[in-house]
Amino acid sequence: MTWHDQIREARTKRGLSQGKLAKAVGVSQAIIGKIELRQVESTKALGALIEFLGLDRADFPEEAFGQVALPATDSAPTEASPLPLPEYARDPAYWAMAAGLVGDVPLYAAAEGGAGTILIDRDSIGSERRPPELQGVKNGYAILVVGTSMTPEFEPGDTLYINPRLPVIPNTSCVFYSNKNEEPTATVKRFLGERGDMWLVRQHEPKKDFELDAEEWAVRHRIVSKKLR
Repeated sequence: MTWHDQIREARTKRGLSQGKLAKAVGVSQAIIGKIELRQVESTKALGALIEFLGLDRADFPEEAFGQVALPATDSAPTEASPLPLPEYARDPAYWAMAAGLVGDVPLYAAAEGGAGTILIDRDSIGSERRPPELQGVKNGYAILVVGTSMTPEFEPGDTLYINPRLPVIPNTSCVFYSNKNEEPTATVKRFLGERGDMWLVRQHEPKKDFELDAEEWAVRHRIVSKKLR
């Protein structure tokens, strides 16, 4: 179990929605969603989350708190001479690779979850060559399509490439993630717009427009391209 899972389990045991937890600790609901989907490696909000949920800080890795602990010292710090930069690190491509901005993207498998939803594996099953649309994009990823609700736009077996950093705008297809279930539950639909506290979405097969609860499906990631099966 990761520290992300500990936060999710503590929230669900208290019967809190992501929105209520976010409001209690002073962050956005999207932050809570990203934590529970393991899309962040650290967050400065972790201390507040641990305190509010009554958890033990010792159970969480220091690097998850979004800050680096400095070693204790009895003397004032002195300015150190900078180390020479290795030749390989002078190439901008090196830093782009280290930051996850180039190279392959992780590929995740999915299974039908019923009622037009899919269950996405927590661990990647491989990788895909990064398409032009994800060049320079951190945390870009790919998933395999299952189900026929978005046929013919997306067919079973197609690979979808997702940019989680793009803003969601009307008439774009997205992966919506639910915070209601223990397993990562998602649905692929076309986002049409907002109606109060609901997302208005469309599926193609059978063709219909309907609403998703914006609090439950708070995390939305834009689909930017696909590879045919």
